[in-house]
Amino acid sequence: MPLSSDRSRSRVHIDQQDRRILEFLMANARVSFQDIAQELGVSRATVHERVKKLTQLGVIQGYHAAINWSLLGYPVTALIALQTEQGQASYSVLEDLAKIREVESAYLVAGRFDCIVKVRAESHEHLQVVLFDLIGKIRGFHRAETMVVLTTPLENHLTLTPTD
Repeated sequence: MPLSSDRSRSRVHIDQQDRRILEFLMANARVSFQDIAQELGVSRATVHERVKKLTQLGVIQGYHAAINWSLLGYPVTALIALQTEQGQASYSVLEDLAKIREVESAYLVAGRFDCIVKVRAESHEHLQVVLFDLIGKIRGFHRAETMVVLTTPLENHLTLTPTD
């Protein structure tokens, strides 16, 4: 059975004020509604109601901490492109990937590969264990191409409001 997809919903239309509220929350999810209200020149209640609406619509799906994985002992990040069996078997590969604690995210993609997986590891040796002993033994897995991330100059860079 396919994992959930955000694309099944129809597009939600929001106005410029909603976009600006989202920009504040994307920059700092802990920012107070009062601070946002002051910046936008509206009441705190207005911000509260708009955030509530955006949450109910599914636009806001949660609030997350930005983690420095290196400080927690996971300085190695890798993107692994996987070729898998086609059809229903590819979903079982995704279910098995979800059981590997080092897997941060997985994306189904079009092209030469079927899936891109983002992995965090303690060292290059640990990454090798993840590749050979965990991912490599998944039923339906065929081939991997691994790219070790050197730096991440842009992350969460997408903006909702036009820049001048």
